[in-house]
Amino acid sequence: MNWLVAIPLLPAIAFVGLIFLPRTWRNRTLWLPVGAMFGSLALSFVAFARVWPGGDALTSVRWDHPWMLGVIAGHPISLSLQMDAITAVMLVVISFVGTCVQVYSLAYMSKDEREGWYFAVLSLFTSAMLTLVLADNLLLVFAMWEMMGLCSYLLIGFWYELEAPRRASQKAFLTTRVGDLGFLFALAVIYVQPQHTWDITLVLGSVHSWAPGVATAVACGLLLAAMGKSAQVPLHVWLPDAMAGPTPASALIHAATMVAAGVYLVARTIDIFRAAPAVLMATLIIGAITALVGGVLACVQHDVKKVLAYSTISQLGLMFMALGAGSVMGAMFHLVTHAFFKSLLFLGAGVIIHSAHTQDMREMGGLRKHMPITWATVLIGSLALAGVVPFSGFFSKDEIISSLLAAHQYWAVAVVLLASGLTAFYMTRMYFRVFEGPEQTEHLHEGSPLMLMPMVALATITTFLGFGSVAFATFLGERGEWPAIPLVLASTAVAATGIGIGWWFYGRRSVVVNTQAYKRLFRPVYRALQEKLYFDHMYDRVFIWPYMALANVLAVFDRSAIDGVVNGVAKGWMLFSDSAAAFDRLIIDGAVNGLATLTKKTGTLLRSLQTGKLQGYQRLVLSAVVLFMLYLVIYVVVKGA
Repeated sequence: MNWLVAIPLLPAIAFVGLIFLPRTWRNRTLWLPVGAMFGSLALSFVAFARVWPGGDALTSVRWDHPWMLGVIAGHPISLSLQMDAITAVMLVVISFVGTCVQVYSLAYMSKDEREGWYFAVLSLFTSAMLTLVLADNLLLVFAMWEMMGLCSYLLIGFWYELEAPRRASQKAFLTTRVGDLGFLFALAVIYVQPQHTWDITLVLGSVHSWAPGVATAVACGLLLAAMGKSAQVPLHVWLPDAMAGPTPASALIHAATMVAAGVYLVARTIDIFRAAPAVLMATLIIGAITALVGGVLACVQHDVKKVLAYSTISQLGLMFMALGAGSVMGAMFHLVTHAFFKSLLFLGAGVIIHSAHTQDMREMGGLRKHMPITWATVLIGSLALAGVVPFSGFFSKDEIISSLLAAHQYWAVAVVLLASGLTAFYMTRMYFRVFEGPEQTEHLHEGSPLMLMPMVALATITTFLGFGSVAFATFLGERGEWPAIPLVLASTAVAATGIGIGWWFYGRRSVVVNTQAYKRLFRPVYRALQEKLYFDHMYDRVFIWPYMALANVLAVFDRSAIDGVVNGVAKGWMLFSDSAAAFDRLIIDGAVNGLATLTKKTGTLLRSLQTGKLQGYQRLVLSAVVLFMLYLVIYVVVKGA
């Protein structure tokens, strides 16, 4: 078997090895999933080194076994893995972030009685994402796509005994299924083409020969699928609620796996989108709306994890904007940088919550002097997310702006700058709420070494990764350039403006004095933002309530009509059964029992003749002779007459 298979296979083996163990042994065998992730990380670095500095695919693995995989419409199904430059980058990002999350989780989840199950699902989740990026077959991509949906359901609802995680896991599962219908539609349309294949290489090579409209239909289906997984408006509503799961799982979902899958799918199939310019423009518009909606909603959140969740939605919108401009490099580079600094921020939030025992930023404050390492690493992640030079987010956002300028989408450049300003504002707000100001909680303490080491590693990468933007472009086979000076100045000015406004409201004076007056002044706007722009209310009114009303109507119909018929038939059958039982008792059993009674009485009567006395028998014989003689006399008289 090709060594490439071992990268996703190692965490899959860890999953299988854990689930068959009793809970006690599972909790004591955590070296297995952590060791498997380190193995995948090592192999991913080897693969990356072999592919460098980019170009053609390194190697591939293919399975052609009709007896095992099946046949559709006379065409055997084949599955394959293949690695190229994009795949190599994603393997390193996923395995590195996954390893950091697992090491961090050793401390974060140490007191949970289901710790082993958590690590098992985390391993399966990572394995599914690794297989997805390696897959050179859309059917295999879809299988792993669904596997990640299942794992996210299990991780978000990990604390199933609480109502919020249960509801959040169901919401995530059902919302992403809406997008998955688009994926199924795209698979069906692709397979009915003359090639009858789902191999990505063959599909992309045949796009130019498709009939008019086919590329548009396929691109629409793939875009819908990507919108669901990558939380684009209006399918973004599941992501903030997904914060109900364990924080390390949130870091993995929001950084390197679940939400990255949609961006990766569009980037991998960008040739189909380029053949459908209208869908490409729709991708750009949806990304722009998502970037603004996510940024605006992040500004009013009080839950530290939900600030980061809406930030993730906004940053994914920026990636979709780059894809809409046809720039795989811009989208993928921001995906990579975002994976590192957003996972860093989520892990930092976990340490903060672990120490402050609350997720509400209004109940925090003054954490900087008690948690210096967490403060430093979270500050680095925040500056990178805000797009401050020289951190990685600055370079990746400038790549997106450059791609939009090259595509002459100047309105979209304004959207990116506005979204970047909002990002700088809400991250400054979060920083001052959490780390500065008066202390709101007691017994604050720094995180354990197992929690801090992954954060330091991610912070180091976040600090220096941006300087590799030109090399990254070259690695993907594109021409890389350093950002132009005017663009650097504009981005820096936007970030500085956002930070300055955030400081004016939250760092300069008392938070209460500065914000309450503006909340009252813009009450309708603030209320709409607090209600998440009424997206959940709209879904409740348009889908949930009508569905529940229809369910209630059907329940009444079921009870009155269906159950009435069934119960009526049952009652009729019971009446018939009672009648049959009475007939059986009175007639059938009566006849049988009457015959038996007659036989018994006759036998009793006849038995009385058997007395055993000779005199009795003589009288009986004499009586019989007399009766016989009397019969003869009567017969002769009657006959003679």
